[in-house]
Parts: sequence; C-alpha cells; structure tokens
Amino acid sequence: MFMFVWSSVALAQQQITLQQCFDYAIINHPVFSQKSLKADMVNVEIENYKKDLYPQIALNAKASYQNEVIGLNIDIPQLDIPELSKDQYRLSLDVQQAIYRGGLYQKQKELANLNQVLEQLDVDKNLYHIKKDVKDLFFAILLIDEQKEILKSLGNRLSSKADELKALMEEGVVLSSSLDGIKAEQLTLDIQMNELSIQRKVLMDNLQLLTHMDLSEVKELVVSPVYLEEQEQKRLEIAYLTAFQTKLEYSKDLIDVQKLPQISAFATGGYGRPGFNYLSDDFDDFYMVGLQLHWKILNWNKLNNKKKILDINIAVIESQKEELQLNIQMALAAMKAEIQKKEDILKNDPEMIRLRKSIAENASNQLNLGSITTSAYIDELQKQSQAEINMKIHRIQLINSKLDYLNALGKL
Repeated sequence: MFMFVWSSVALAQQQITLQQCFDYAIINHPVFSQKSLKADMVNVEIENYKKDLYPQIALNAKASYQNEVIGLNIDIPQLDIPELSKDQYRLSLDVQQAIYRGGLYQKQKELANLNQVLEQLDVDKNLYHIKKDVKDLFFAILLIDEQKEILKSLGNRLSSKADELKALMEEGVVLSSSLDGIKAEQLTLDIQMNELSIQRKVLMDNLQLLTHMDLSEVKELVVSPVYLEEQEQKRLEIAYLTAFQTKLEYSKDLIDVQKLPQISAFATGGYGRPGFNYLSDDFDDFYMVGLQLHWKILNWNKLNNKKKILDINIAVIESQKEELQLNIQMALAAMKAEIQKKEDILKNDPEMIRLRKSIAENASNQLNLGSITTSAYIDELQKQSQAEINMKIHRIQLINSKLDYLNALGKL
C-alpha cells in the first residue's frame, strides 16, 4: 500500500518512470489474476488428495428380480426346505479406510506443487512479454519528446534571427524577403510540432491502455541509466523447461508407488433379503468387517516402460534447452555488436554538433551581410538541429538497445 501511494505521488509530479510502467502494466493485466487463481486450483487439488485418506463411505441400495434362485430339488422327510424368492432387496452402508498406500498422498502433493511452479512460470512468461510492448511505447514517446525539445530550440533560434533581421531591415541592410523566409520556416516548424504532439498523444493513449494509469497529466518520462555488467542469464523459458524436467523426474517416483501393495480396512452393514445366509428367505440385517490387500505383482513391464518414456521426454527437453541457449547466445552477441556500434556513433556526435553549429553561425553572419540567401541559412540551421536530434536519438537508442540486451538475458 505504501508503494502504491508513493507511485501516486510520483504521478502527481507529472512524471513517470519506465519501471513504474512495467509494474502497473503487469499487475493490471488480465493474465496477472491467473497467478492467484492457479494457486487456489492447486490448493483445492491437494485438498482432494488429502481427502482420499479419510474413510470412504457409500450408501448402496439394490432391488432385483431374477428368473432362477438356488434350490434343493430333493425331498427329505420331516424337513421343510424353504424356497428363496426371486425378488431380492439390499440396503447397505459400505466404509473403506486406507491404511497403507506406499506414500501415494505425499507424492501426489509434491507433484501438484511442481505443477503449480510450472503454472506460475507460464503466467510469468506471458507477463514478461508485456514489458517489451511497454518499453517500445515508452521509448517511442521519449524520442518524440527529444525531437520536440530540439525543434523548440530551433524555433527559439529562428525567433532570435527574425528579431535580428527586423532590425537590419529597418536600417535597409537586408530585404524583407529574408524575413519572409524565416517566417515560412517558423510556420513549417509549427506544423512539425503539431504532428509530433498528435503522435505523442496516440502513443500515450496506448501506454495508458497497457498500464491502466491516468497519464493525462504526465509531461516527462524518466528512464534510469542502464549498466551492462556480466550477468547470469535468467530466461523464464529456461526456468520453465528445467521445472518441467523436475516434474517428469518426480513422476517416475509416482510410478514406483504403483508397484507397492495397498492395504485398506473395510466394513459393510445393511439390511435386505437375503442376508448373508443365502438359505433364508427372510429380511435380515448383516455386517462384515475385514482387511484388504491389493498388489499388482505382475504388470508385464508396463510401469518400467512408462518410466522410459519419461526419460526420453526429459532428454528431449534437455535438447530444447540447449537449442534455446544457443539461440540466446547468438542473439546476445549480435546485440553486443549493435550496442558497440551505437556507442561509437555517439562518441562522434558532439564533434558533429560543434562543426554544424560553427557552420550555422557563419551562415548567420553571411545572411546579415546579404552574401547568402535565407534558404541557405535555414538549410545550415536545420543541419545543426538534425545533428542535435541525432545525438539525442542515438542516446535513447543506446539505452533501448541495452534494455533489449537485458530482455534477452531475462533481466528486464
């Protein structure tokens, strides 16, 4: 609750961080609710396994008619042999209590917990992909904001130049057409700023849909510096496959339990015709108690074959892990090369800006002297602004590429 309030205060300050967007996008995504639902499902499943240890009680009733019954077709003097009825009735209460099942409940419970681990990892995999969507939107907005800042700076320079040309025009040094060229460029700049504002609103609306946050007052997006140190890979796909292997290994123990004998106690009591005395045709009560042993002493190697199938599946998953690891390593190598390229480009940007600024200043002086046209000056000024925009873009792209690298590591 404290973190939620803190986040709300941060929003009130009209800025939002990438991590906040990640957090809100995950906890508000429909898939997130599956984590608790699947945990509840496993708990119910374990509870059902536990109830198998309780006495199993069943009420049975049966009424039947048969065409023939047991009879003695002999005559014995002075002995009346009763004739059984062909309609029979039985009402009984049967109770069975497990005594020994070879640790079946504990194995079922552990296997259910392993299934829960798999289910949670599966949900986490789906949620992790959402981070990339959020990141891409976040950085697209950042790029627009940086472009707007540079264009705003360009607009300020154009305004200053317009004021300077007005003064020179009053002195008769320059023609009014020079000032018109500046005004036309200012109008073009306003159109570009408006287009960027529209694009930003669309992207912010999409980010708001993903995060379920009110971003209408947010003016600044903040991203922390990214440091790439040698980090251990932590891909959820690898964790999922490893957990799946663990589950299959444990399933072999469950198969071993099926080889063990099972002992249970039973009791039956009821009322019907006939009772346990099948030579009596009267309604009577009856009961029986005892112990029961169930042991499949011969399964024709069927259970061992099931274990072999599990071993083959484990080997297949291991192969899948190795393939995934290889693909990840190749992707990381390519990303490292891309990061190095961006760092090298970024090193040259300050010098490029310095040169473009010097050229633009020289063009400004030439325009004041009337030795070049306004369009030539604007062209040099635009090149300076583009160099400044390029450096901003390269910085953002470098951070974005580093985050992509972390994403490939599973550390985003």
